[in-house]
Order: sequence, then C-alpha cells, then structure tokens
Amino acid sequence: PSNALTDSLLPRKSGRTLKPSIWLTDYIHPPLPSTSNACLYPISHFVSYSHLPTHFQSFLASFSADIEPTSYSQAIKDDRWIKAMNLEIKALEQNHTWDVVDLPPDKVPIGCK
Repeated sequence: PSNALTDSLLPRKSGRTLKPSIWLTDYIHPPLPSTSNACLYPISHFVSYSHLPTHFQSFLASFSADIEPTSYSQAIKDDRWIKAMNLEIKALEQNHTWDVVDLPPDKVPIGCK
C-alpha cells in the first residue's frame, strides 16, 4: 500500500529554527502555565515584534508584563483587581442594574461552585 496519499494529507512541518521573541530577552518573565488549561496555540507562537522599532517593542511589552488572574482566589489577592471589582459593583448599584436586598426569612441562599 502506498503512503503517498496519506503523506499528502498531513501538514508539512517547518524546518525553521525557533527563537524566543526579541522583547523577552531584556525581561524576566514567568514560565508558561503547565496545566491542561494552558492555551494550545498561544499568540506568541505566531506574532513577532522583531520588525518593529525598539520603542514600539517596549510599549507593546508593557501590555504583556502583567499576568491576568484566572480565578477569583487569585484576583482577590491583587489590590488592582479588588479596586476594579469594587468599582464594577458600585457602577451596577448606581445605575440599578441590580439592587442588593435582604433575603426573605423563608428562603435559603443558593451556593456556587
């Protein structure tokens, strides 16, 4: 049996040598998460800033410097996220998107996961 048909259906693997992004060379950055929730195709594998002037690379790197929390328990440890959550709740209360009220005496609050 010929494998020519099977081989033609498989994507070609690049022989190009992979290098870390230039904007990471001057910074200490945390390792990528090794959990099963990690992104299979991170954008950093497909986007390069090497063609941009250094000052633009620095500007873009400033957006990538912070790690966004992935859970409430992580967010509650960061003062910036606490402030953002409080501002969001305040805005929802001010425009009456919701109103916080006491639970009726004959009702039981629902839980969460």
